[in-house]
Amino acid sequence: MKVNELLSLQKIVRERKNELVGMRSQVSTKTTYYGQKESIVEPQYDVKKLDKRITEMQNWLYRVDAAIKMTNAVTEVTGIDVDVDGILAPLE
Repeated sequence: MKVNELLSLQKIVRERKNELVGMRSQVSTKTTYYGQKESIVEPQYDVKKLDKRITEMQNWLYRVDAAIKMTNAVTEVTGIDVDVDGILAPLE
């Protein structure tokens, strides 16, 4: 894949992972109230499977990020003059 394709896919996977993390914390159980104090909490999803999937996505995101950074480390940008001191100079 090209870097731009991986960056786009990385964004989508990150969004999906965040959805699953939210699901893990919010909708992984169902609470049924009986009266004022009694309640039953039932798992709606296998939390271990959900956690495994989130971990797989995190590992994939790490590998993609590392590969992109490695590519950037060997890619030289030419044709741009950079005066770091001038760009980062304080206001006078």
